[in-house]
Amino acid sequence: MVGEPKHGSARTESIKARAREERRDARKWGPGMEEQQYDYVIVGAGSAGCVLANRLSEEATKQVLLLEAGGWDKHPLIGIPVGISHMTQKGMFRWNDFSEPDPGLNGRKNYIPHGKVIGGGSSINYMAHTRCHPADYDGWARGGATGWSFEEVLPYFKLCEAWDGENDGWRGADGPLGATWGRVDDRVYDAWMAACRHLGYSFSEDLNGKEPEGLGVLQYSIRNGRRSSSATAFLRPALGRRNLTVRTNALATKIIFEGTRAVGVEYLQGQTRRVVKSRQVVLSSGAINTPQLLMLSGVGPADHLREMGIRPIVDLAVGKNLQDHLAFSVMWKRKEPGALHSALRIDKAALNLARAALLRSGPSANLPAALIAFVRSAPQLSQPDLHFYLQIPPPTANVWVPGVKAAYQDTLHARVQLMRPESRGEIRLRSRDPADRPSVQYNSLSSPEDLAAMRSGYRQVWSIGNSPALSDYRGAPIAPETKLMSDQVIDAYIRATASQQYHPVGTCKMGIDAHAVVGPDLCVRGVQGLKIADASVMPTIISGNPNVPIMMIAAKAADIWKAQSND
Repeated sequence: MVGEPKHGSARTESIKARAREERRDARKWGPGMEEQQYDYVIVGAGSAGCVLANRLSEEATKQVLLLEAGGWDKHPLIGIPVGISHMTQKGMFRWNDFSEPDPGLNGRKNYIPHGKVIGGGSSINYMAHTRCHPADYDGWARGGATGWSFEEVLPYFKLCEAWDGENDGWRGADGPLGATWGRVDDRVYDAWMAACRHLGYSFSEDLNGKEPEGLGVLQYSIRNGRRSSSATAFLRPALGRRNLTVRTNALATKIIFEGTRAVGVEYLQGQTRRVVKSRQVVLSSGAINTPQLLMLSGVGPADHLREMGIRPIVDLAVGKNLQDHLAFSVMWKRKEPGALHSALRIDKAALNLARAALLRSGPSANLPAALIAFVRSAPQLSQPDLHFYLQIPPPTANVWVPGVKAAYQDTLHARVQLMRPESRGEIRLRSRDPADRPSVQYNSLSSPEDLAAMRSGYRQVWSIGNSPALSDYRGAPIAPETKLMSDQVIDAYIRATASQQYHPVGTCKMGIDAHAVVGPDLCVRGVQGLKIADASVMPTIISGNPNVPIMMIAAKAADIWKAQSND
């Protein structure tokens, strides 16, 4: 009995001390401060963020908060593969950004759509499923991104994947992310393949397997008649975990630092400002939004931050090294419309859409195949630097109504994409206002090597498209309307028609050199408690569509960070 007052007094003093500490925190952090502290706050629920949320919340003792500026991915058009056409036309579920006028493209602005919805880019893209060339990752490792060679990332590609084709050991069968062949239902594909073979191009049975070069059939991230996004594949199965919290319509506005340690995130939900504390802050908002948030928070080029009235915390090359895939089209009229043209007649389109929605079957539950080719612009190159899309729908493809809305002109359509650009762009702030979209300068074709490679691409696809093997299908050329002969005329056509392909990467590059923003462990240099896993960390752009490689990066990053936390 004698000791009880002392025990009570000590307990009272402890409670008072805790209250004083909470009041100090409230003054320091301001209104909107949340009580719970998380182990990880992930900013961005896109292709990478959903993977991270799944993998990091596997440890039941770790509290994980996922913030997304957009809403949930519940709209039926997101799930039905053919719904991508309508979403693209209407600019749905995305940040509809534009670059600055691009001098290399005659002052034209590049459209930059990127996901603003759960699933991010994987919820709004055309679902192309490409791992890209093994040499891409070996180049990362040689450049200082140790641990990221193809041999070291291949297990994560396989871990993520549920490939429904034949497996020779290169593919994953038991992962959550669907992968399937595109729909081949048009005789013209055989003619395109014959034209390519006649000109000496090799054929690959699986461009995501042991033969990553040559001509092959495009694969899609589709499973059971539905888009297989990072949201459906990774986030949905984890939503039942009590240690995972997801907040939508939550725009991150600032990373909170104590000295050089990241300790939380400020964000807006509607007009309400909120602040959440976290032991680790993880950015996965993509190559546009991640550098913007870093710079708003004082992490970036010191001179630029001072110009914006922001006190630099650490001087890093944030926003530099921007890369994308530049592409242009070559088209001929098609003598007789193909299978897709017929399927887009209003009655057939409505029936196929209903069939896909209700039964997960039919043409709308998959996408028409494209033949793709990974080729070299010059024979001495060590790996392909051009990506051809052969027989993709023309830009005018849409539903048509007999007697009311004329059918579009069907085409033979080849698209030339530069995979390994030398040109580099930059992202900068316009102001200190988080709602003010950043300035994006691509500097397309600022390197002469890029123009030379694309010029070679034009000559190659012109030869393929004019092959005798396609004579039964090929009408008059329409883009361009005649063969371009001189380098100067080809260059002028490219500058007038090319556009970046919505694949921005590299603005927070991984490595060990002076221009690296994150190390090979994807931790931001010069600060503590801040990590990045998204397209921005790629040192150089990969040779194909980036969606699947981004998921691979996130899966590997989670394992790296788990190992660090257990050390």
